[in-house]
Amino acid sequence: MEKKLLGSSNIKVAPISVGCWSFGGNEGDYWGAQDQRDVERLVHAALDSGADFFDTAYGYNEGRSEESLGAALKGKRGQAFICTKTPVQKTWEDFEGELAKSLKRLGVGDVDVLMIHWPTRDEKLMRDNLDYLKKVVDKGYAHYAGVSNFGVATMEMAREAGLNIIANEFSYSLLSRAAEYEVAPYCAEHNIGITSYMSLMQGILTGKYSTIEEIPPHRRRTVHFDGTKNPLVNRAHSTRPIEAETLALVETLRGLAKQAGLTPAQLALAWCLVKPGMATAIAGCRNEQQLYDNLKAAEAAPDASIIAALDEASQPIMDAIGNVTDVFGNDRIW
Repeated sequence: MEKKLLGSSNIKVAPISVGCWSFGGNEGDYWGAQDQRDVERLVHAALDSGADFFDTAYGYNEGRSEESLGAALKGKRGQAFICTKTPVQKTWEDFEGELAKSLKRLGVGDVDVLMIHWPTRDEKLMRDNLDYLKKVVDKGYAHYAGVSNFGVATMEMAREAGLNIIANEFSYSLLSRAAEYEVAPYCAEHNIGITSYMSLMQGILTGKYSTIEEIPPHRRRTVHFDGTKNPLVNRAHSTRPIEAETLALVETLRGLAKQAGLTPAQLALAWCLVKPGMATAIAGCRNEQQLYDNLKAAEAAPDASIIAALDEASQPIMDAIGNVTDVFGNDRIW
């Protein structure tokens, strides 16, 4: 796989990275139980395949994702690039303390990239946390700083703070293209690598769902669906539901994937990878086979006409959502 530099760093990342949200999961967690033996096998397979960038977070399974990844990387830390994320904290002592806990869970002395997971609308607190992040890099706890779910205004704050942001991780997929309006162009202008999450929209773009009712409620919390009919949301989003358009796009994706000789998931990932500024698409996987299936997208190179057809099929959804970059409709990105 041909690797790309991640923003202005010297880290070269594979087109597909390993999302670790399911790692350390128990029954009742978002992605359910995850066998540690499967984690270790897929992490080792990823390293052997060159997919050596692993994305985790303080908040994934209450820290157990970090523990699971750390156990899988025992004796192999030098082969991997670790990205973890921390929430906004009230004080430097809190920020440093929570990072220390993450490092302990991971079993490492430092991480390659530390990101603030979500911005806060409290501007002073936001600026303070950007200063904390810079301090973390200066102290050597993290080699580089990144952000997750940041819009133009908060990325500008980071630049004003003298913080070199190498990556911005946000939701980007055929069903979530709002970043193309402002966020992605800003990243391209300032050499900030895009690392996309929910590149498969939590399984919707694998093509396995044919009706809205088949999609589990926790995967129907986004602006595409009628929140008033979902007990986990229980409110209307600021944009109208686009359920019919979502199903139509998935059907088009199925047909184009068959034409390209790929699975719908592979084509959805391949579409992400050809977009401007993309450094890597983060894709969760639970075992080696899912990893290998994802990695095939990096070598897919679908015809330009298929990419254009996907652009056209997803345009109505992009138009309907507009510049709503928080795919969950909570207006946290600014």
